[in-house]
Amino acid sequence: MTTPHPTRSPYLEALRCIQCDERHPVADHPQGCPSCAARGRNSNLFCVYADTAPAHQRYPYTGVPVLGQGETPLLPVGRRANVWVKNEAVNPTGSHKDRFSAFVTAHARASGYRGVVIGSSGNAGLSVAAYAAATGLRCTVAGFDWLPDRVRTYLTGFGAEVRTFATDRERVALVEELAGAPDTLAVSNVTHPVVGSSCFGIEGYKRISWEILEQAPEPVRHVILPSSRGDLAWGVHRGFVEAAEQLGRPIPRLHLVEPYPRLSAVLDGASLTDRFPGDFGRLSSIAGDGTTVQAHRAVTCSKGSAVVVPDAVADEWFQRLCRRGHVWERSSTTVFAALDTLRAQGRLREGEPTVLIATSHLFKGF
Repeated sequence: MTTPHPTRSPYLEALRCIQCDERHPVADHPQGCPSCAARGRNSNLFCVYADTAPAHQRYPYTGVPVLGQGETPLLPVGRRANVWVKNEAVNPTGSHKDRFSAFVTAHARASGYRGVVIGSSGNAGLSVAAYAAATGLRCTVAGFDWLPDRVRTYLTGFGAEVRTFATDRERVALVEELAGAPDTLAVSNVTHPVVGSSCFGIEGYKRISWEILEQAPEPVRHVILPSSRGDLAWGVHRGFVEAAEQLGRPIPRLHLVEPYPRLSAVLDGASLTDRFPGDFGRLSSIAGDGTTVQAHRAVTCSKGSAVVVPDAVADEWFQRLCRRGHVWERSSTTVFAALDTLRAQGRLREGEPTVLIATSHLFKGF
């Protein structure tokens, strides 16, 4: 396979703040919106395209690395009527993160960076390492000391440098240090309050929405997905917004699943900038003690909700699904539990077309 040569889209005009709506030049803004960061109200940016841009060209780069990501299947969920699961576990490195990694490494290469750094002990690190290798970039992964040995082996196999730490503060400090070099791009969050990951990578998640619209036999009313900092949720929401603008398709309600109240607490009146310590158990893929503007906006703009699924409940579903031959990690199985919760609470009625997003498989040791 030849190394790709990404090119910035001629339709990409600017970046816009999710929170204050201010426009900014197309560049790297590690603190998110500069105006919001100055006020201590950190918010991510998103890409703005020319009105003349066709739907299939509303992405920041062409010539992104292709390892087989995307076009994942939409499968019926047992005998449940009008419920399907979008199986992102079949992406090349086993998770939805491949869609992000393809675009963020394309951005890094097209922008002249020689390397990328990411804070991750899981799916994101594996994915970015693989796509960095495919794009000819060096990669550093800052993880936690509990990083499973098999994941460390996979990362070094991709040529990544692996550094592990006891605390998140130490891990983020390394990302910030390496990102200070002009030839290295930090693709994960480096701020508090949390912003989220690179807005160029998040654009890759929009394709999930378009695939759902193409695959579902009827208009989807609800989408349920695991969430930590809202990267996936915001990308999926943006995809549905663009489909609504161009095709007149209705925007589904997004329901974000978390292991204990974070976004739920904000929706109940807490501040977005608060920290929410809690026990995430084995749900490491959706861990973290904060939420983001992008997660909040994905829910409120779609008239959705946040759903708490504790580790013990997720484990029950994990065991149940494993016995049926399914291979999703625990954080992915939270969406099945959330479906029952939403129905019990009356927020989702029986028979309403619903898509669950299963984000990763279980064969990576976490």
